[in-house]
Amino acid sequence: MVQHHRRVSAGPRRSERQGTDRGGVPRHHRGGRGHRPGDHRYEYRADDLRCDQEQDQRGHRRLNHARHDEGQAFPIYITVVAGLLFLALAYLAVGQAAVNRGGAQTAADAAALAAAQDERDQLREQWTEVLSDPEKWQEIFEGKVTLGDSCRRARQLAEQNDADLNQCFAPDLLKFRVDVQTNKSVGRSVVPGSENYMSKASAVAEIEALCDIEPSAADTEDAADTEDAADTQDAGDTEDADLPELTCKDGKVWHPKPDDAAGLPKPEDLFDVHLTDS
Repeated sequence: MVQHHRRVSAGPRRSERQGTDRGGVPRHHRGGRGHRPGDHRYEYRADDLRCDQEQDQRGHRRLNHARHDEGQAFPIYITVVAGLLFLALAYLAVGQAAVNRGGAQTAADAAALAAAQDERDQLREQWTEVLSDPEKWQEIFEGKVTLGDSCRRARQLAEQNDADLNQCFAPDLLKFRVDVQTNKSVGRSVVPGSENYMSKASAVAEIEALCDIEPSAADTEDAADTEDAADTQDAGDTEDADLPELTCKDGKVWHPKPDDAAGLPKPEDLFDVHLTDS
């Protein structure tokens, strides 16, 4: 009897689990041969540790370098701030000096103009006193007359502008020059001695005659007519003769009359007062 032997097939093969020793997983893969969970000294774990350490060292070096730079920059920062502060104080001192000089110049200009205006008023007053004598008009308009002291007005204006009048004189006819000095100093500043410095200034004012003397119509008559008229005129007619006209720069023509004081030109109509360089 022939026996048939049937090979009993083995059960289904279980797939081998890829693990630490099987499955052909390379060592450098997680879970492969030689993998030791928690072991940071080999393969990727060791590499990760080295990378972390290198990053920490680089971070510490950058931090130390930054702190070192900050330490070096601090003295430079202090120097720059101190320099800027000094410049600010220096500019402040310059500004104080400019203001002080401006005050001195204002006082000088006002004093010079005041003296010239005072003389202008005196010239007009003298002109009205000799109004009936036209031959004296030209001398008055040229300033060739004796007048009172006009520098007293210059001193008053200097004091009103907080300055002292050092000098006041007439360098020429119809001109006044004044020199003043401020009563207040520049003040304390980074510039040594500024608290004792007083500004000085000078100014020149000029009086300019605005009108020309024009002969009257009676003065332009020919000699024959004048002689004939003289034979027939009495003393009263001579007193009533017309005065010369005044033709001024603004185009206005004045006809002065001794009996009309209100109609006479004012000081500013006869003379102009202004500052000049010399």
